[in-house]
Amino acid sequence: MSPWLICLLVLLGGGLLLAGIFYWTARRRDLVRRPVEKRVGYGARGALLIYQPSNRGKNHAIAWALARTLARTGYTVTLNYPSPVLNYDPQDYDLFIFGGSAYMGEVGRPLKDYLSSLHFQGKQVLLFVVGDLERAPELAGLRLCVPEGNRIRSIKIRPSEEKKLCQFALG
Repeated sequence: MSPWLICLLVLLGGGLLLAGIFYWTARRRDLVRRPVEKRVGYGARGALLIYQPSNRGKNHAIAWALARTLARTGYTVTLNYPSPVLNYDPQDYDLFIFGGSAYMGEVGRPLKDYLSSLHFQGKQVLLFVVGDLERAPELAGLRLCVPEGNRIRSIKIRPSEEKKLCQFALG
């Protein structure tokens, strides 16, 4: 077999492998998980924290750290995964928090779909994205899903920066 043919086969095989990795990552990113509601704190103000779990599970710890921080400052925090079956009344909450991991420049489709389905105005909204790259194009796409007439703050953090997110949420 010619060396050129071997090189071509190796390149094609590598390309197929790379395409498979991208497909698997996008499919996991857009997976709709069964909602599991949890509550943290007993404060007078309400916060709804909807987050898309990451492929490696880091978002779970980040969301819980944020929920505990908000609970210490007087919030009752409701945590859940995005899903079309969720039925929260926006009037019950003073603060909305939506977050997820960045994969290939986007957050998961379930988070964007859920956020786009909501109708509320005059609320504080905190958006967070977890990712290793400095650029944050996924935040721009997520901001477009928030209904008009709300106060939006957004931040991108690295997987180990939950303290930074908590400080940002309080500031």
